[in-house]
Amino acid sequence: MKAARTLRLHLVVALLLLAGPAAAQDEEDKDMVEGSGSSVQPGSEDDSDSRAKPSGEQEGAAGESDAERRAAVESAAEESAAGEVAEGEAGGAPGSAAGGSAPAKAGDLDEPFEDPLAKIKGLGEPEGAAEPEAEVSPFDFELKHLVLKWSGKIETNARFRVEEKSVGDYYTPGTHELPVGVDRNENIFKLKLDAIYGRFAGIADIDFVWLGFPGEIESIGELSMRNRVDPFYLEPHGLYLEGCDLGLEGLDLRVGYQKVLWGAGDQFNPTNNLNADDVEDVLLFGEQMANLMAKLDYNPWRSLTLSGVLVPVFKPALLPRSAPLGLAGTDRMPMIEQQAWLRHKLHVENGLSGLAGYPTVVGSVHPELPETSLENMQYAFRLAGSIAGHDLSVSYYRGFSDLPQPTRNHTQQVDQPLLDPAGGACEADADCPLGACIDGQCGIAGVLSTDVTLIFPKMHVLGFNAAGEIPLTWIHPRANGIGYRFELGVYFPERVELTMDQGDLVLAGVPVPAGEYDYGLRGGARPTVLDDEPFAKWVLGLDYSFNEYVYLNIMWVHGLVDEFGAGDILSEGYSVRKGGVVDADRAELMNAVIMDFLLGTKEAGPRYSYEILRPRLADYAVVITDFKFDDQRGLLRLFFMLDMSGYFEDRWDEAQGRRVRKWMGPLTDGGFSAIIYPELNYNFGGGFELGAGGLIQLGKSYTKFGDAANGGSLVWTRARYSF
Repeated sequence: MKAARTLRLHLVVALLLLAGPAAAQDEEDKDMVEGSGSSVQPGSEDDSDSRAKPSGEQEGAAGESDAERRAAVESAAEESAAGEVAEGEAGGAPGSAAGGSAPAKAGDLDEPFEDPLAKIKGLGEPEGAAEPEAEVSPFDFELKHLVLKWSGKIETNARFRVEEKSVGDYYTPGTHELPVGVDRNENIFKLKLDAIYGRFAGIADIDFVWLGFPGEIESIGELSMRNRVDPFYLEPHGLYLEGCDLGLEGLDLRVGYQKVLWGAGDQFNPTNNLNADDVEDVLLFGEQMANLMAKLDYNPWRSLTLSGVLVPVFKPALLPRSAPLGLAGTDRMPMIEQQAWLRHKLHVENGLSGLAGYPTVVGSVHPELPETSLENMQYAFRLAGSIAGHDLSVSYYRGFSDLPQPTRNHTQQVDQPLLDPAGGACEADADCPLGACIDGQCGIAGVLSTDVTLIFPKMHVLGFNAAGEIPLTWIHPRANGIGYRFELGVYFPERVELTMDQGDLVLAGVPVPAGEYDYGLRGGARPTVLDDEPFAKWVLGLDYSFNEYVYLNIMWVHGLVDEFGAGDILSEGYSVRKGGVVDADRAELMNAVIMDFLLGTKEAGPRYSYEILRPRLADYAVVITDFKFDDQRGLLRLFFMLDMSGYFEDRWDEAQGRRVRKWMGPLTDGGFSAIIYPELNYNFGGGFELGAGGLIQLGKSYTKFGDAANGGSLVWTRARYSF
């Protein structure tokens, strides 16, 4: 018995000698881990992440500014540090009275001690005994410094078109009509995660969208394909990594799918050119798509930031589903104003070919994206700061317009008779409007089908932004200040020319050989659709809060996202909204065209054509009013936008012997175009919200908001749960 006890004692001493150095080393390693983990926390006195970023920069995808995210990191770090201090105070330091027993002295073996053999699993334990709790590993300890922020929403949208929109005629190929009915039945599941660890963060912001409409079903086999019967897609708003103070205090890097929105304006931002416009949803005007880019910020002082952004791959704008209607019309000639006579000539020739039974249609449209190369990478720089409470910035962008311009038209004759569903009986071609009598019924003999090639022109943009508040305390001590925002973009586009060619044609019995069109321009030049003359877009906005329930925002917007090129109050330039031939005898029109061809004159086009014009860059007045009620749970918003530029009717005047232009002002029947957008939302609490409204687009078919390509007027409902 004594021998066994002596053996046990020797074994204990041996284990203590072996375990002592290892335990001490483990404790030292743990102290090093804890020390290194806390030394880099932004909440410490050495934290350089606590500096504020200049306001006015909207980094859309994450939903928070850099300063807000830094504040969240600091708060989480302080809570973690406070928890560690509390644990240390409760547990005490090693060797203290609170932290455990004092070290045993030599020969003092009768004092209580912790038996090392008890740590050996299963030794001296009865069967079925509970296992001790696992020790906290260094990995679990470091997780205390990781901040995770989850959020999201579930949303359903239903929209109904209340007016029919159409372009073209029965022979127009593709989509050219939008009927009354359900326009959208969309369901969205959004997930957003911010993961922050010290000076580093990762952001994921993704929408899962179910369209609610079956896709095109062309065969019964496609009924077994879920992506056709129940189509959906993913829409990333942000998916990027970022780090702060990378080798230099104030130097931050963000890489990945992101939005860099530098514009100070509200929804209208001529300096937001790094991200492509997302105009697919007309109710979300002003949205932009995330793209892969690298963004570097340097913040040497609290009120100054230098930024540089590199976008390796170009992304075009996302167009609305009604956009094909804008391509169905062939009368909106794109040539610049200095070549207006060429537009007039083409109007007459297209009209004549239609009268001969071969109307002109758009057969196909082929956008050509810029080549993915080092030369075509987009980049931008910005200097932003704050002076006396006013946010100011200047920027430069080099890249491409995300909306294309035509660069080539190829026309070929397609002989394919087609009866007019509404056509009457006939005996000869002269009895039919389009000059084709087919088996006793009016129709067409075929079409002149034009294939259009589009390119995205290069451009440079200089930007300036200013935002702040004008105090009104000099009027009344309790008066709120007036907020202001000014955003200016000066564009320097590249010149774009149009090449027009055709195959062999036979029009009204006259053969036209294949080849490039004879433009009749000096020196054999091709027509210009975009001049390289600089132009400017801007927005000036003022907002005022009367109290916590009433808010007013007014803006002057010069140039929308789809308006491009010089032509406004600063320089002459117009876009064609409608064109064609005047009512004239077919024989008279044909004789005029033949005489121009034989004599080399330019009389038929100006005399027999007409156009409806507007400035390339128009001006708009925008008024937004918010009325909150029921303790701010309810919101009634009224949005009104008026096209202020008006329109010009351009045609030949026999009395004056020349073409004249008649201006139709913004409040006249021919020049009026506006949007009225009422919206009602109510927040029931707990993240649940219901909304309804209407988008009413007013104006004739050639006006900005009466255009069929905008999709027409809608009413909508929305339910949303946010978490």
